[in-house]
Amino acid sequence: MSDTLQVIDNAGAGPVPAHAELARVIDALRECEQVSNSCAMAMVEVGGMVTEVRRALDCADMCDAAERILSRGPATDPGIVAAVVEACLRACEASARACGAHADHHVHCRLHSASARRCAEALRGLQGAPAR
Repeated sequence: MSDTLQVIDNAGAGPVPAHAELARVIDALRECEQVSNSCAMAMVEVGGMVTEVRRALDCADMCDAAERILSRGPATDPGIVAAVVEACLRACEASARACGAHADHHVHCRLHSASARRCAEALRGLQGAPAR
């Protein structure tokens, strides 16, 4: 059991059927935020990748915000959760496309694109989950 799942399970909010799914999304967000920041800095080193750096930093910031909001548990306003999930999903998809175009040339872009795609997939799964 991940630390994230243990914290959510012991938050005192009562049983929430989607705990495992929520923990998986939070873990994906955390990973994507870290990889996005690392890739952005690697792209700065390469130079000439201004759009891709901006997309990666947007992705990192959205993942960070979404992770913090989703970590607050099931009492969070569902409208806010839906909005942050949608915004983060868009940022992940845009960044995955931007870095994916360079995946054959740069390992950091390949790793970031894959992480952003996994995160987007996890967020899509959360969108389809029943309301908590």
